[in-house]
Amino acid sequence: MRKAETKNLAGYCGFYCGVCEIYRAYRDSQELREIIAEKHGCSPDEVRCAGCRAVEEIGWKYDKEWSLNCKIRECAIEKGVEFCIDCEDFGKCKKFKKFAEICKGLGIDLIRNMKEIKEKGIEKWLTEQDKKYRCKYCGKPIIVSYEFKKCHWCGKEIKRTINN
Repeated sequence: MRKAETKNLAGYCGFYCGVCEIYRAYRDSQELREIIAEKHGCSPDEVRCAGCRAVEEIGWKYDKEWSLNCKIRECAIEKGVEFCIDCEDFGKCKKFKKFAEICKGLGIDLIRNMKEIKEKGIEKWLTEQDKKYRCKYCGKPIIVSYEFKKCHWCGKEIKRTINN
């Protein structure tokens, strides 16, 4: 993957889009696209997203809160911030807090992620995220969600903890 494509995986909120079921299906397999398409009532060709910063080009439209319909992304663009943490309203943003709680349940700390991006730089952070979210059995990228409990490549159970 080229560096420009990789940067698209750093969500404005600090989410690593490389673990999203839509992104993984789009990048990884027709079989997974078919599973996701059935779940959302669309065609497998419509299961496509290239990451938060590329949704205008290749984005997902079948969710009220993600990808093309993400209010956090819209807000960050409107306010001209690179990440939510750069916004003057960050501490009191209800949209961010709600999503951060959802992610925390998945073992993802969005605030820590944004701080790490600022400290390390986006490229290094993305490289670390790619290494972090791989199956310990087959070494391939995994999906992190409440529904996917197994690696979509090898079928082994994925065990996650906060701060993986």
